[in-house]
Amino acid sequence: MRTTIIVDEVGRAVLPKEIREAIGVSGRTVLQAEVVNGAVQISPTEAAGPIEERGKRRVFPGKLPADWDSGEAVLKLRARRVQR
Repeated sequence: MRTTIIVDEVGRAVLPKEIREAIGVSGRTVLQAEVVNGAVQISPTEAAGPIEERGKRRVFPGKLPADWDSGEAVLKLRARRVQR
């Protein structure tokens, strides 16, 4: 499978749905990126868990990093919204 991905002005790239599905990426999957022969190889570092539908919300039931701080995540999300 081959596709073109555009990197935005701050260096972010979005993996198309077909690519995410092909490598089993969803939700908060941790990825590993490696340069191999001048090309980037991206792969998940752990098995991706499914996204669960709970009412109108989508919830990731998988493992979070050991150092995950929900309060800090909420503050960062609010700061990003204020910047818009």
